[in-house]
Amino acid sequence: MSNSVSVSIATNSVITISKLFGFLTTGSPTLFAETIHSATDVINQVLLKVGEVKAQRQSTQLHPFGFGKERYFWALVSSISVLFLGCGVSIRHGIEALSHHEPGTPFSNLAIGLLIFAGLLELYTFRVAWHELGGMSGLRAARTNTTVLAVLLEDSVALLGIAITLFVAFWSRLVEPAPLMDAIISIFIGLLLGSMALMLAKLNKDVLIDIADLKIDAEIERAIRERAGIELHVASSLMDSEHCLLFVHVTPSTLPANVDFARLNLIGDEIKDHIAKALGKTVDHVYWQFPLAQSATGRGEKA
Repeated sequence: MSNSVSVSIATNSVITISKLFGFLTTGSPTLFAETIHSATDVINQVLLKVGEVKAQRQSTQLHPFGFGKERYFWALVSSISVLFLGCGVSIRHGIEALSHHEPGTPFSNLAIGLLIFAGLLELYTFRVAWHELGGMSGLRAARTNTTVLAVLLEDSVALLGIAITLFVAFWSRLVEPAPLMDAIISIFIGLLLGSMALMLAKLNKDVLIDIADLKIDAEIERAIRERAGIELHVASSLMDSEHCLLFVHVTPSTLPANVDFARLNLIGDEIKDHIAKALGKTVDHVYWQFPLAQSATGRGEKA
């Protein structure tokens, strides 16, 4: 279970309330867009948590490989909600503000203070998610951990949105209220949310459509070649960010005449331990696929 999702639900709930209060005291379209943004983040992260909880269920006869991909389904639903709620409402409100010119009012000290407070909370949540992914090196290898990636991306967009809103706030105090700029920035924040939603949707679509981990495949091919001296092709199928299945297709020309299938199953168990230690992944099952010329007892062995 992701710690960053739980933290993000709590912090974004507080942020939503603070931004809403700021919007009610200023009437700023930018602050309205930011309020909708944070409220959408809360809804999204609740959906991500639902996915995490459902993914923990034990396998059944109908679902023999478990429910790991539930998290990707709910993450996809989350990204769609960003597109329709956050993006749509923010852009619509900005367009309405452009169509109905009303005199703006300077941001109060309280509103600015609430924005800074919200920024600090977002920065804290971003830091939790960043460390959970393992920093820059973990970010490159975490394309299947879409739950934490979603939190990280949402926090990044939120921090940018708060920075832009603070710019509008200080402009209104130091120069003059600029309702036109305020409305345009509201539309810009909506477009940012839409871009983020499409990116998250693509990440989850790629994982929901059966995907392999090529790093695992290459490592297992090397390890089995060293242990058994046979050529093979490995195809992994990811169940979630931590679990996968393996299908090992043995090349006929390198298979000995008398195959020790018990030894191969033992190698399968060794491979599971090796992958857990080397790559931090859990291999639930290893399925061996042998040439058709082999005896029936040798085909489709499972480790």
